[in-house]
Amino acid sequence: MNATLPLSSLDRRPRPAAPTDPLRAQAAFERGALAQRERRFEAARDAFQEVTRLAPDDGLGWINLASALFRLGALADSVQAARRGTELLPHLALGWLMLADGLRLRHDQVGAADAYAQAERCGHEDTDAYVNQGAVLNVLGHRTRALEVLLKASAIQPHHPAVHGMLAMVFRQMNLMAEAVECLKTLRALVPGHLQALSTESFEKRHLCFWDDIEADTATLSAMLESASEEDYRSTTCFSYLSLPMSPALQCKAARMDSRINGWGVQPLAPVDPTSRRGTPLRVGYVSGDLREHPVAQLLVEALEQRRPADGQVLLYDHGGPSDAPVRQRLMKAADAFVSLDGLSDREAAERIRADGIDVLVDLQGHTKGHRLAIFSHRAAPVQASYLGFPATSGDPSIDYLVGDPIVSPVELASHYTEKIAQLPLCFQPNGRWRPLPDPAWTREQVGLPSDAFVMCAFNHTYKILPHAFDAWCELMHRVPRAVLWLKEINGQLHANVRREIRSRGIDPSRVHFAGYVSYADHFSRLALADVFVDTWPYNAHTTAGDALWAGVPVVTVFGDTYASRVAASVLNAAGLGELAYADPADYVRSLEVLATEPEVLASIREHLRLNRMTLPLFDGATRAAELAALFQRMKQRWLDGQAPDHLLAAG
Repeated sequence: MNATLPLSSLDRRPRPAAPTDPLRAQAAFERGALAQRERRFEAARDAFQEVTRLAPDDGLGWINLASALFRLGALADSVQAARRGTELLPHLALGWLMLADGLRLRHDQVGAADAYAQAERCGHEDTDAYVNQGAVLNVLGHRTRALEVLLKASAIQPHHPAVHGMLAMVFRQMNLMAEAVECLKTLRALVPGHLQALSTESFEKRHLCFWDDIEADTATLSAMLESASEEDYRSTTCFSYLSLPMSPALQCKAARMDSRINGWGVQPLAPVDPTSRRGTPLRVGYVSGDLREHPVAQLLVEALEQRRPADGQVLLYDHGGPSDAPVRQRLMKAADAFVSLDGLSDREAAERIRADGIDVLVDLQGHTKGHRLAIFSHRAAPVQASYLGFPATSGDPSIDYLVGDPIVSPVELASHYTEKIAQLPLCFQPNGRWRPLPDPAWTREQVGLPSDAFVMCAFNHTYKILPHAFDAWCELMHRVPRAVLWLKEINGQLHANVRREIRSRGIDPSRVHFAGYVSYADHFSRLALADVFVDTWPYNAHTTAGDALWAGVPVVTVFGDTYASRVAASVLNAAGLGELAYADPADYVRSLEVLATEPEVLASIREHLRLNRMTLPLFDGATRAAELAALFQRMKQRWLDGQAPDHLLAAG
């Protein structure tokens, strides 16, 4: 959906005012316009540079120069040229659109939004530009304004696929999942066989626990992926497949396809000479847009705070915009440097990271919203790894290692990943002991739960809930009449679907309860009111599993053969409760029945968690910090020794 100005719009030239050398400037302009049309952008750049030298007050000369530079990837120079063009021709929308496109690709969303607004005030009929403006406004959180802009685009071209796709993205961010689904259905009607639209539509329906089409959607998506050529530049939205019962091979293929798009047209930086880094302290860089009030930041912060001087240096590279979250302040204090990449293109960001002398660059996002994997495509660092934020392969050839542990990423499953496996000894998840402690004054009555019920808490995002997990919970509810189900309320639109599904399984809908938003501190006090946390599969609880165990609530899970389906098993193992992870869903239900009917068993597990909270390996941030530093040093040493990346197992 990233549109650029059509070349034909850039060679409509009113005569410049008082050029220094009108004849030569005119000739240069015509050469540049021809080169633009023939897509010879270096020649176009040279010609329009001559125009701006001969006729420095020619606004269209500057705007056309900006276009040529944009297409050559010289975004900083393009923005500078476009700014000069808008100064000379402030009432011409074309210049503002050129400026906005350059700023957007330099991740200056605020500047881009202002430039798009200026173009809008000038008046234009460019649907693609309105789509890009809507995208920028969505990123900035100005969703109502984004809808206004996209509806204007729809009035110009009602059947433009990108308009409906972007409307879906905005509605989703507004928690209007049903409306997003309708937009995606329209997109698929306009473009039959649109893989990304179907995968996203299926994902949004799962947010709503609408499962009528899930088997058909999964079969269709699997068939489309099977037949897709990896040579095509075709987006898949691979994150959405992690919660589907889809083979790891197809999930890997989807990730490779998405990575191919991320790395399109990228020319990597020159390799780093290993001799320049011999004898130097380890320098690790983490790249993320989630260094704010986000599960990744909450998990990582204590491990960074507990680093020892011997562990080397850590630089945090943020591209998520401003934040005043307390965890952000802690991260800034814990790191040796906190660098904003906002306002830098992917190449400029890679050059900045290269100049900082990073040995191991770690991506904390994978294929999640707002990622900047293209920085890694530029080979910003000699060793690059994926960690924590994306529980699957990146599919990206520029990522050398995937950090896991012997449970989430056993070497026997290495074929599921394009990266080499790098294992921490016990558990990949950093965690810590800083989480708020549950307040025992909280009661079930104040959150609307029956005081004498066996409460099964399922606080995973609802897109992770599939019919087979729901079947298991309902089976337990049949066996244990006092059992109730407690779900996280992502949005109010899911209530009717959940009640319909539970009623169809013979359970009174009054036995399902919903938990709305509470503060982070209150989250643990409320969570502690549950008897057990019932996990989902094939996409397990991740941060939430650790939250539940910290609150003293046992987690019962089913593990499979993907990273995402083995996380809770790893977390439980590090908490001394590995026996609560099962390969067979039937054993999962039997375990829940024991916990529901044998109170002494449940009490023993809860006591184990309560008494050992401060000593369990799961919450040992200092040890995890040392383990991470040792693992990254092993990665660096292989590179220094001239060895290609290879599996780095915990026993190695």
